[in-house]
Amino acid sequence: MTDPRIEAAARALCIQNGHDPDGQDSYVQSGMDANWCAFVDDAKAALAAAGAAAWRPIETAPKDGSLILVTVKHIGCDVVSFWGTGWRETTNGLMLRDEPTHWQPLPTPPNATPQAAPGAITIPEVRNDRPIPGKGG
Repeated sequence: MTDPRIEAAARALCIQNGHDPDGQDSYVQSGMDANWCAFVDDAKAALAAAGAAAWRPIETAPKDGSLILVTVKHIGCDVVSFWGTGWRETTNGLMLRDEPTHWQPLPTPPNATPQAAPGAITIPEVRNDRPIPGKGG
């Protein structure tokens, strides 16, 4: 199965070059199912280049609470935002142990409108001085 991004890019390249993606022009290709198949290698190369270019140095990342995707040494990739004095994970609000090296904006989910990050995020207070119910407290 072809990656849907590659097929969509190959179809767009086929159209851009003046061909019907679902046609079978002998001028475009020979022995392939449809014209768009002749543009798969170009589509793969273009998407690989775009993917590599999407990663930006962490020094250029927004520090306004926006959610971004980062690369982190021991984690791989993580969704974080900059709160106060550092990068925090969005799932638990904890500070990252290692400084991210690169970032990129989050993709827009299918059929969704991008929304701005909230102006302030409240982190619940954690207290260890409360007795645990059923444990002698």
